[in-house]
Amino acid sequence: MVIYRVVVHQERFFLSGDAHRTTVQLVGSRGASERVRLAERSICRVLKNICCCCKNTEEVAEYKVSCPASLGALLLVRLEATATTTSVWFCSEVAVTTPEGGVSLFPCYRFLSCSTSLALRDSIAKFVFNDVRPIELEQRINELTCRRQTYRWNCYDDGLPESMKADDVTSLPAEVHFSVAKATDMILTISEALVELGLDGLLFAEHRWSSFQQIQQVFQSRRSQTCRLVERLWKEDCFFGQQFLNGANPTLIRRCTEVPPNLAVTEETVRASLGGGASLQQEMERGNVFLVDYWRLDGLTPNTVNRKQNYITAPLVLLHLNNDNLLLPIAIQLQQTPGEGNPVFVPQDLEFDWLTAKTFVRAADFSEHELHAHFLRTHVMSELFAMATLRNFPMVHPLYKLLIPHFRFTLEIDTLARSLLISDSGTLAKYTAVGGPGTLEFLRRASASLTYRDLCLPDDITGRGMDSIPGYYYRDDGLRLWSIIHRYVEAVVSHYYRGDGDVIRDPELQSWINEIVVFGRLGDEKKGFPKSFISVSQLAYFVTMVIFTATAQHAAVNNAQLDYFGWMPNAPVGMQLPPPATKGRCSESSLLAGFPDVNAAAHGLATVYLLSKKPADYVPLGGSAERLFTESVPAEATARFRGDLKLLGYEIRARNVGLTPPYVYLEPAEVEDSVAR
Repeated sequence: MVIYRVVVHQERFFLSGDAHRTTVQLVGSRGASERVRLAERSICRVLKNICCCCKNTEEVAEYKVSCPASLGALLLVRLEATATTTSVWFCSEVAVTTPEGGVSLFPCYRFLSCSTSLALRDSIAKFVFNDVRPIELEQRINELTCRRQTYRWNCYDDGLPESMKADDVTSLPAEVHFSVAKATDMILTISEALVELGLDGLLFAEHRWSSFQQIQQVFQSRRSQTCRLVERLWKEDCFFGQQFLNGANPTLIRRCTEVPPNLAVTEETVRASLGGGASLQQEMERGNVFLVDYWRLDGLTPNTVNRKQNYITAPLVLLHLNNDNLLLPIAIQLQQTPGEGNPVFVPQDLEFDWLTAKTFVRAADFSEHELHAHFLRTHVMSELFAMATLRNFPMVHPLYKLLIPHFRFTLEIDTLARSLLISDSGTLAKYTAVGGPGTLEFLRRASASLTYRDLCLPDDITGRGMDSIPGYYYRDDGLRLWSIIHRYVEAVVSHYYRGDGDVIRDPELQSWINEIVVFGRLGDEKKGFPKSFISVSQLAYFVTMVIFTATAQHAAVNNAQLDYFGWMPNAPVGMQLPPPATKGRCSESSLLAGFPDVNAAAHGLATVYLLSKKPADYVPLGGSAERLFTESVPAEATARFRGDLKLLGYEIRARNVGLTPPYVYLEPAEVEDSVAR
């Protein structure tokens, strides 16, 4: 008679019941044990604060499984919940000590409920061509078959990447639901955000603003130091310019080598702004002229808010880097087609003509940011990657282990976003200029224009000609993070894929990229996405992009929202007057009349407050407590990854001491490990 010591780890961070109506069975190369019920008489202890990031509590229960003889190489742990089970419990892992003294870890991180049957593999990562035993191959096939039945694609719109098929969050699989702490936090925040901000009395305030003083009085609650700085500086040209580099949407600006044919700017137009006798042509050749083009907003169907027509502009903004390294706007055209009713505004215009033009740009930037830089490029793409991962990689695959922590809660947050933000009854639909039919029109354009280069930061920076402009901290911190992530990914990927041949012959990997391309509608050659993988280096670069998108890129465009959008005039959710067709007619009163109604602005602020708020169970980049890798090489790579992130954090904090405002959004401790808000 031999004894196997089985330790079951049950997380209490999720709403869970008990394991007492679940049985465990060990399967080895020489046979299987009897099924043993996880009974209350087990040795049990509670460990608190297992994860310093999310403060979860874990219950550890120990059992003894007796067998007539050794089971040989331990292959599977089977967990089965009976049909009479009424509670749900979350098993994080099972550790088994064999009679020979070896210890095997079987990761789970799944729920068990009525009639659940799970076959767990140990933590040693394997490809399908490594599974030589029929029982292992059968487990692998069964796991993926079950996943593909559970995680099904859904066409939200013909012009967008497909998403998870779910009627609402309650129909999502239990494994992708929020934890209790996060679910409670989200529910309370949604219901109480306006109360917390002191804006609950403005829910039905469908009137316009009477003065800037009124705006200042209303938007006082829970404002950061940066937000207060925005309030003081939002009218300044230098602050307007720097937001394109380090504000909430640093992804749009590009170097301008020639004036676009639809921008009615001549040498004479900008001569007074350039100074020093230099011509526009000379400054473009020196790399000192930059362009921001909101072409995706052109001709969209504008929304009606509070029964009032909103107006959408598609500005072109020309900026100049002067001798003091200040990036200043030198020309603004508010619509794409030049003409008599579409003047080019310059800094020498009357104060409110110029300020109105800049305000229309900031309103356009809000729309472009929320729908393109934020929702499409991080939320939608991360959901695409998550779905393909869940459907094509079993838990034993090394890429599943590498990627899955970076999809934590993504499916639920995206399901909520489609329901609460962009649906017909959502906040964006009801209160923003690009809500309603304009939302899908815009997203289709943004999706059609999205390329692989856009998602790969080094290529994106080079493609936009932004390699050398000083003070571009999004670029500097982002490239450091990309490099750190790539070093980590390369170490893990090259450890398992011993050569390019392993990449080519991995059918699960090739199926993964095929689903990403097909269901993401990324097959157009011009988009540049790989349709298959042929080398280790190509794969490592792509996986780096996936992790960067779900972590650093999302942090860059999400975490700055309350800072830069919290002062409404710097980011109106819409404009209620048309853009000025002639100069000399703008005033403070016309600008106030153009701002969104009080209730629309309040809902906009409550939304960015919710999206910017750090959740109760926040996990920073590299901070996942899940033990998916146990081999020495990936474990060492993970430790080095965390060390690199810690060092970068020190360097960013030291640099920020001398910056006003500081650029904190890509400090590793502030980068969440997944798109979870």
